[in-house]
Amino acid sequence: MNFDNFDGIDIVDKISLLRNCKSAERNIMISPYNAIANSRAALEILCKGLIKKNNVEQIKPQPKICKNCNMPIEDTVNLPPNLATMIDTCLKEGLFTNEDAAALIRKNGNDTLHANKGAQKLHVVNAKNIEKAGSCVQALYTLFKEVFGQELLVPDFDLNKVPFGYYEIVRAVPKAPNEVICGDNNYFVKDPQENYYYFQVFHRNSMEERDNELGARGVLTGNKIKEDKGRKSYLLDVHYPSNVLAESDREYIAYSVYSDSKLLSEIDHPKFTEREIVQIAIDLTNILIELQSIGQGISLRNIQAGNVIVTPCEGGYMAGIVNMETAKIQGYNATVYKSIESSFSENPYMPREVRQGNESENIQWEKADIYSVAKIMVYCKDPAEVKSEVDEDFIYDSFSEKVGDLLIDTFESSINMIDEPADFKEKLEYAVKNL
Repeated sequence: MNFDNFDGIDIVDKISLLRNCKSAERNIMISPYNAIANSRAALEILCKGLIKKNNVEQIKPQPKICKNCNMPIEDTVNLPPNLATMIDTCLKEGLFTNEDAAALIRKNGNDTLHANKGAQKLHVVNAKNIEKAGSCVQALYTLFKEVFGQELLVPDFDLNKVPFGYYEIVRAVPKAPNEVICGDNNYFVKDPQENYYYFQVFHRNSMEERDNELGARGVLTGNKIKEDKGRKSYLLDVHYPSNVLAESDREYIAYSVYSDSKLLSEIDHPKFTEREIVQIAIDLTNILIELQSIGQGISLRNIQAGNVIVTPCEGGYMAGIVNMETAKIQGYNATVYKSIESSFSENPYMPREVRQGNESENIQWEKADIYSVAKIMVYCKDPAEVKSEVDEDFIYDSFSEKVGDLLIDTFESSINMIDEPADFKEKLEYAVKNL
């Protein structure tokens, strides 16, 4: 977190000050109202601490004047210092100079205290309120950097370190092509118990209906997977509640991962052995087999390097799939095909018939997923070779004969002639024995 940079400061009431600062940062994404309120509280504690530490005279609030008699109103005489006078004192004494940052926090913070100023609207988790909360926390950080930065040499505020509540961001990763999520990134995060997750934020109330439809499908699919009590995990465990607050324009999903897990697309120049590549493919096929047993079956329809997670393990790698927003749920009336159809034409992980726009009812989507797994195997050898048309010479130069034959058969078959997941797995297991 950004405010961890200030753990070494020396000021009166440091514990309470940093608690409010860190609470403000934790709340930006999940509770803008509280983030703004925490920022205001932190600013007040900061001003009090600076005034006391530097032993300067506090400016007193001016009493209100009666309009009729032009005399001070008695109830307003000798009022205790308020945040406005504390800020004025700090500015007058040069304890900090960024008046705009302090005014922003005070103004927005006051809005949280008064219902007639629209405080209730700040409880909604949406882009506008998140931006407002973020600007307050960044303004607070700017003041801290001015006051303490020279002794600590702290970096600038980093938006990609802002946590989701107690889920701290380990790193932000660009979303995969054709993913419809809130923002440009997905996140690897950890909780206070050092459990690691892959974190996605979906739309719920976007102006674009396609965003909402695919976001809802991602959450629905995740929940159906979670509800299946007989399943194995295969990195498909969903842990984060979908509704963080009652009023939100987004939904959240987190998949169990490990501290050293990575997206396949994060590995710039993958150097996997053929045995490791086949094992990765077996893991992915196991997921597809498992998905076929949930309800009447689930097909993912967007397996690509940016949606595959690999984790080093003894003797190789484990692999899993994330992102369910394009999933087809067999037996479920609502379809999202029209929302995803346009994204297929340029997707080299999809069979030719899908890219050419064949009618969805003629497609056995579990076989399209197997095609995508085969393309993942090519990616593991050389990402540059993942093209619409596969280079047969590259396949046989890069893989053993049995694995090469299996890949070419997959790429050259019409979609409904591609192997079922169980048959593909059996052939992979036979091939790996001969490596």
